[in-house]
Amino acid sequence: MDFYKDIEKQLINFQKPARYIGNESGIPEKNFINSPVRFAISYPDIYEIGMSNQGIKILYDRINKLDFASCERVFSPWLDFEQFLLDNDIPLFSLETKTPLKKFDFIGISLQYELLFTNFLNILKLGKIKLFNKKRKEKDPIIICGGPSIINPEPYSSFADLFLIGEAEDTIEELLKKYHTLKNKFKRNEIIKQLSNIPGIYSPVYSKNKIKAQTYIDFNKNSNITSHIIPNINIVQDKLVVEIMRGCPNKCRFCQAGVIYKPYREKSIEVILNEIIDGVNQLGINEVTLSSLSSGDYSEIVLLTDYFIKLFDKKNISFSLPSLRIESFDKKLLKKLSSVRKSGLTFAVETGSKQGQISINKPIDMEKILEIISYAVQNGWKLIKLYFMIGLPNIENEADSIISFVDNILSLNKKLNINLNLATFVPKPHTPYQYEEQISLEESLKIIHYLEYYYKKSRVKIKKHDPYASYIEGFIARGDKKVGMAVYHAFKNGTKFDGWKEGFKYNIYEQAFKKYRITYKKYLSKKNYDAPLAWDNIDTGLSKKYLFKEMENSKNRITTKNCKTACEKECDICDDKIKKADHKKPDIKVINKILEDYKTSTETQNITRYFLEFSKKDLSRFISHIDMIKYFERLFMRSKIPSLYTQGFNPHPKFQFSGALSLGIQSNCEILEFFTTKYFDINELLSILSKYQHPDIPVNKIRQIHFTEKISLSDTIHSSDYSLRFDLKDYKKIKKIYDNYLKNKVEYQFNKKNIIIEGKYKDFLTFKNLEKDRIMVNLKNTSNIPNILYSVNDIFKGFYIPIIKEKIYTLKCKELIELFYI
Repeated sequence: MDFYKDIEKQLINFQKPARYIGNESGIPEKNFINSPVRFAISYPDIYEIGMSNQGIKILYDRINKLDFASCERVFSPWLDFEQFLLDNDIPLFSLETKTPLKKFDFIGISLQYELLFTNFLNILKLGKIKLFNKKRKEKDPIIICGGPSIINPEPYSSFADLFLIGEAEDTIEELLKKYHTLKNKFKRNEIIKQLSNIPGIYSPVYSKNKIKAQTYIDFNKNSNITSHIIPNINIVQDKLVVEIMRGCPNKCRFCQAGVIYKPYREKSIEVILNEIIDGVNQLGINEVTLSSLSSGDYSEIVLLTDYFIKLFDKKNISFSLPSLRIESFDKKLLKKLSSVRKSGLTFAVETGSKQGQISINKPIDMEKILEIISYAVQNGWKLIKLYFMIGLPNIENEADSIISFVDNILSLNKKLNINLNLATFVPKPHTPYQYEEQISLEESLKIIHYLEYYYKKSRVKIKKHDPYASYIEGFIARGDKKVGMAVYHAFKNGTKFDGWKEGFKYNIYEQAFKKYRITYKKYLSKKNYDAPLAWDNIDTGLSKKYLFKEMENSKNRITTKNCKTACEKECDICDDKIKKADHKKPDIKVINKILEDYKTSTETQNITRYFLEFSKKDLSRFISHIDMIKYFERLFMRSKIPSLYTQGFNPHPKFQFSGALSLGIQSNCEILEFFTTKYFDINELLSILSKYQHPDIPVNKIRQIHFTEKISLSDTIHSSDYSLRFDLKDYKKIKKIYDNYLKNKVEYQFNKKNIIIEGKYKDFLTFKNLEKDRIMVNLKNTSNIPNILYSVNDIFKGFYIPIIKEKIYTLKCKELIELFYI
């Protein structure tokens, strides 16, 4: 971790430095470094995306509950920080203890979609780990991959040592327990061989038999996560995600997730409500996602949303339901959604053709969707999102059918806007369409361009998944080792962050595929039923016979009943240990007790105004002002201090800060004005907040404000004192700069919005005194001057000078007083 001290000095130079600091609230209290088994888990993308992934959160929580194992996180550094690591020969490290990846026992990679492949390779490269499994040495960590993409592990099999096939909750524990007994007794290769005997674990070297995808048996009994990390920065999905159902009872023929997460299992309302309450209390979050592949198919979805609203009525906490199927959606559910914050309604329609909907086994009642949308518009919705796929098998005139479907909706609702999301269909392994061809790149582009032209000036905004990226996804999804080698070649020539517009480079893939003779005909064309497939060694519980029958049903426009209605003999997913969840009536007595225990008093509002002074210390100096606002919103929610909220569409606590502190600067004197709807004694507030505050962001003091007039804290500031720290060994050189500043008129020049601004530092920056390891300075609050960070770096060029804000002053009756006491 010593190398991290040097990194700290440079963090201010990178985009969102808080991505690399760790140090969040909610990290388990464990001796990570001295744990007998050390596991580093990675979602190979940036922090904001990795920290949004539910699978990462579940496994992190589960592994860290084991007394003999620990789990730390690592995500892909963005390009600027990656270059810094490479230039300075610094290995990629974990967030918790800043340990280089090579020192872990395992590195677990979650591959949620195919275009993460090159970032997976880049994680290994930055960690200074050999990319090819056969080249790894005795002390190298074991690389294990999981996630939906590795349901066909062959493209990745030259790089991973092991694969975890299926749901990981139980299997990861068994794997780590067995490793714990083998460690220090056997060599690395022998350990890998023995671990490959665990059900659901596949070794490209040692496994000989079919690998059965694993299913988490106790999903419907347990909460997914019991300990939550609070991110330092705003993440992509900054919500509490609670799985209400896993798997899906429907049998959409295009859907790989519907296969690999079968059988469908429902949690009881009692378990869900407890999970929501625990998560909201720990995270201090104001939005909950009731998550599943098809949330409307949860048997008691209306009752569940009723109880949610009872729990959080007037607490400014809303819920959302992703993945709504039109068939399982109705006005009752829409009414529940309308009682909370109105975000856009989203429907995955897939195809506008009625015959096409039957073909994919997802029929839609057009009258029903028109009725729902009309009702939504009448109740304040102005936007809906529709998802369509192009290139689905057995469907003709796709573009025209999409236009007909969308125009039908537009014609009935003159004020409605539509986000039309288009994606090219990729026939995935283990689905009925695994035998079908993928639409050509040229045809995909043609259809998308036609739709873009048609809706060029309209209430329809088209968003598309890059068809070039979908084309590459198809090769990886249905690929073999040779495709993996082509991806490796593309990576060596500069591809990474392929899921990002600025990262994906199709021309490099084109060259790599040409080099390895990866052709459309071999990998993306139609397959014969009896043709060997690269993923034949993986058993998801659906036989080839069953999949072929479903493919024939698709051609013949025959629908298949869902799992709630009928259980098919050819489907071998359910067994004696786990079956589809039989619906059980909710235990109303238990639920009422949950509601009663959570209920808080509803006293008459007694609005009280306070000033709070807090510090930003150490690594918290890299958290932005916007993220600090979010931190305090969460802190007050976690502390159950009832705040006064703003009015309007998106209410938030009525906060006012003394200003935005420059990134990279510590402070002992930041001010927050807040209002509570209940009177609190000062000592009581301090005691409550101290239980939940981050140790690097302590609350120093609080005072009640009795005057009623509004003030602008930032406009009231006259000046601020800062201490500029330096090493004792640099005293003589610093004193020379200090003396020169006092004697001479040191000038500045900087660019602000393409205007050159220049002047003399002494007009606003006063050097007060020099001590053995710091200089005290005062900065006036004046417009159009360089900020303190720019000023110090300019004056003390070549020196690392940490800056700490010590006091904020205002001018009252011609006297300087601390802003806190205004």
